[in-house]
Amino acid sequence: MTTLLTIIFILICVLLIIVVLLQKGRGVGVGIIGGGGGQSAFGTRTGDVFTWVTIILVIVFLGLAVGASKFCRPAPGRVSNPVFIPPPQPISKPILVTIRCPTTNAEIFYTTDNSEPTRESLRYEGPVRVIPGTTLKARAYYIGWIPSSIVRGEYRLAGTATSTATAPAGIGTSSKASKSAGGK
Repeated sequence: MTTLLTIIFILICVLLIIVVLLQKGRGVGVGIIGGGGGQSAFGTRTGDVFTWVTIILVIVFLGLAVGASKFCRPAPGRVSNPVFIPPPQPISKPILVTIRCPTTNAEIFYTTDNSEPTRESLRYEGPVRVIPGTTLKARAYYIGWIPSSIVRGEYRLAGTATSTATAPAGIGTSSKASKSAGGK
């Protein structure tokens, strides 16, 4: 359907160009090729016919342009998962964490209270101050696309269990599991 719509649209564009160039001249146009500077190449009465043909072609052109914008739109994608920099790891003092999303112009929302991030959560606008023991969760949104998975990063107090960044089962994580504090 998209291919057919595109072919018809191109044909209408070409016809519209030809009909406009063959219009009864108010100045010098293609009509001069036939020897008459101010006349149509096909005689004196064809101007009215070409005017109506032009109006019809413009209406069809606009209808196809609107239709093409509806039917030829690419399918929505899924927003890439946010990435924490530095990745989740045991920390002994507060740090600043940057959240990035590979999907250009995606909006990132995050929480630090272990709740699920939504569009009503805090919007990421710069590095987030994270204190030891904080679980940072983030989700990216892009209008018309499927939102990313919720990515979770645990910034535990140094000397405690392993910290990881996780996404729901079956979906890749945003960062690799960091080493445990004792495994250095």
